[in-house]
Amino acid sequence: MSTLVEGPLFDGRGVAAESLPSVLVVGVASERIDSLEGVTQGRLECLRATHWEEARALLVSEWIGLVIVELAPEGDAARGTGLSPDGGWARELAHRWPEVQCLVIADHGPTSVGDWPKAFHLLCRRSPVEVVARTIDVALRQYQLERECRRLRAERALYQPTVQARLAAHRRRMREAGGFETIIRAPGSPLEPLCDMAARIAGFDVPVLVTGESGTGKELMARAIHASSLRSEMPFYALDCGAVTDELLESELFGHCKGAFTGASSSRVGLLERAHEGTLLLDEIGDTSSAFQLRLLRFLQEGEVRPVGTNEVRQLDVRVIAATNRDLMAEVAAGRFREDLYHRLTVAPVQLPPLRERACDIAALAEVLLARIASRHGVRVGGFTDAAMACLCAYAWPGNVRELENQITRMVMLATGEKLGVELLAPHLRTDEWRQQPVERCQDLPEPPKANTTADPVEDDEDAGTLRERVERLEASCLARALERHGGNKSRTASELGLSRIGLRAKLQRYGIGEAAGDPE
Repeated sequence: MSTLVEGPLFDGRGVAAESLPSVLVVGVASERIDSLEGVTQGRLECLRATHWEEARALLVSEWIGLVIVELAPEGDAARGTGLSPDGGWARELAHRWPEVQCLVIADHGPTSVGDWPKAFHLLCRRSPVEVVARTIDVALRQYQLERECRRLRAERALYQPTVQARLAAHRRRMREAGGFETIIRAPGSPLEPLCDMAARIAGFDVPVLVTGESGTGKELMARAIHASSLRSEMPFYALDCGAVTDELLESELFGHCKGAFTGASSSRVGLLERAHEGTLLLDEIGDTSSAFQLRLLRFLQEGEVRPVGTNEVRQLDVRVIAATNRDLMAEVAAGRFREDLYHRLTVAPVQLPPLRERACDIAALAEVLLARIASRHGVRVGGFTDAAMACLCAYAWPGNVRELENQITRMVMLATGEKLGVELLAPHLRTDEWRQQPVERCQDLPEPPKANTTADPVEDDEDAGTLRERVERLEASCLARALERHGGNKSRTASELGLSRIGLRAKLQRYGIGEAAGDPE
């Protein structure tokens, strides 16, 4: 059974004796060795060496944490031991065993020894026993700390590549979870160039104004910009400016102190302060008052906020993204929105198109929304019938994506079969009213059924395959016809289709279109 060491060493905690390093005494007279062993009270194993060569061998073979060296008095013949103040033993000890502590005992204490390594502790030969005991205790503590630091540095060097790789993977997953990949769009969608532009904007730390009809996904776009920016690891907050009164809006955004107004029973930190170094989305910015717009303008210009009821000014760093479904230029002309704030916000405007202007995205949106809704409610659905999908793609969707999601939720709740059929749609989607809507439809979308049709339309050979295969056939056909119209000129073809030349070239290579033709500008 191992004996436990009690005493000042290690704050008096019991430590197994064999877990402690040994003490090596070098060049110390026999009577002084006996007194040093009395100081340690049997807690530590003391090894002895008469000269430096013997000490070196013990340092190589034994676990030693402290070396006690008594320097020979000046003019003494003991200089042959190699333990003189100007000997090379000190440099060798500090170089080969940097974590080992050294207690040097000399005639006149530290002033007579000169410059020593930091791991050396200097004592006068006439120091009391209590001072020697305390110095040994400090030296051994420092030895343990040095060993622990070396171990931690080695572990950090060993695991740092793994940790960095995991951190990079985590950051990548965060960007993918909230980035532009979350914005569902089909190939050739009007959202493609818009997302490309927004991705470029995300890297610049400037305000962004996202406009579009209600339900077009303005908050989703704001989150994608935040996730793709340099602030992606910092907080993102959203505030609906149209949902609260002007007084509460200022308190919510800038914060307030206790007693600032009736009901302010405690101080409150504003969203701007909580979003420090992150991003704040101000939704429905067009519904705010002129007084609030003035305070927001000052923050955008100076980066300063003053909580309601205080004179304290705080400096904050927050990226502001504003969103609205109103025409802010018309609001400025009518005097309901400050022109200076409008120009401050429109550094990087992003205009989201309504769903009726990107009908090619409806099928992909419907499939993704159906999967989310089915997973949320714990039901299994095999998809849409062709007739139901045709009606969904033909409708104008004045409520945009939000209305589409609500309609699919209704169909899932009413479904009794494996697929969602046209009979589950709301009555106004099953009538001929959609024909009066100015819908810009994709050429590959199936023709909607006539009113009151109960059977699904029969597919011909061109309509065979999955939805993805049909979309790809349509895209290849559109690319080929556009390229033919412009005589193979890729610049004009890309301009007509709303693509960059690089994007057009990638799509042509993907479908093997025009490979044998030249590359006219």
